[in-house]
Amino acid sequence: MKAGIDKDKHWYVVRTIVKGEGKAFEHIRKAGYDVYFPRRRVEVQHRRTKAYFVKEQPLMPRYLFVGQPKVNPDFYRLRNCDGVEGILGVNGQPTRVSEKSVENIYLSEIEMDFDDTRAARIHRKEETVSVKQNTRRQFPVGMSVFVTGEGSPFASFGGVVDEVTQSGKVRTLLELFGRMTSVEFDPQQLTIASRSAA
Repeated sequence: MKAGIDKDKHWYVVRTIVKGEGKAFEHIRKAGYDVYFPRRRVEVQHRRTKAYFVKEQPLMPRYLFVGQPKVNPDFYRLRNCDGVEGILGVNGQPTRVSEKSVENIYLSEIEMDFDDTRAARIHRKEETVSVKQNTRRQFPVGMSVFVTGEGSPFASFGGVVDEVTQSGKVRTLLELFGRMTSVEFDPQQLTIASRSAA
């Protein structure tokens, strides 16, 4: 990945041949142009082994950003780079893209905003590192819950989250026989009723 987007250049969008982003990127770079190839990472499950692995994909299939000098840009040589199908424009004139827009996409890629991987979800704080942390985030202490697990003798009881145990179970206080009693549940056995006003 580039070290940054050069704001002293004018940026244009290049359309590549089908599935030719990588090829065009290499040839444009070798021709001496400043080129940015936005990508995203996704987790894919292997059909046979069922193991997950991370795969890199083009963020915008068939499109790359190319920086040109503000004076005397060379579109002829760029169009002739292997893998390039054309330069986006109007009436045959290449259309500039704001440097700020290209930089925003670049910074979002660095921040893993486009990625669909566990590492990216943890980075964006959508998922935590462990099951226990995930459960703690989902069921904070003091939250009102209902027991919904099928076959549970406590089904439809209401309670309040007391803590999340080391094993990731939710210890809940239920009113049984006129007093509050601590009972452990798997997270999937509980439904959030409402957040505590506290």
